[in-house]
Amino acid sequence: MKQTEFLTEQEKVNNLATLSSQGRLNLRETMRNNEATEWVRRYRKKVLEEGRGEAQYWWQQTIADIAKKRGQKAADDLSKRMNEQKDKK
Repeated sequence: MKQTEFLTEQEKVNNLATLSSQGRLNLRETMRNNEATEWVRRYRKKVLEEGRGEAQYWWQQTIADIAKKRGQKAADDLSKRMNEQKDKK
């Protein structure tokens, strides 16, 4: 079963509130990994469009904003996951 297949099962689609504790953890992990993948994609696009220096400046501002809104721990986790995603490809 793919990592996200359990999200599309009919009973899960009807009511995500009924997910088990493990199901919620799996969903949270999937969402965090997908977010990291999306930020890697955006960063690479920014590098192609504006250059590495501008992309790095943009990312520093973005991760600082994320840290303000979600906390430094969440920003560090996102950066870690992005590095893991980047290294996979």
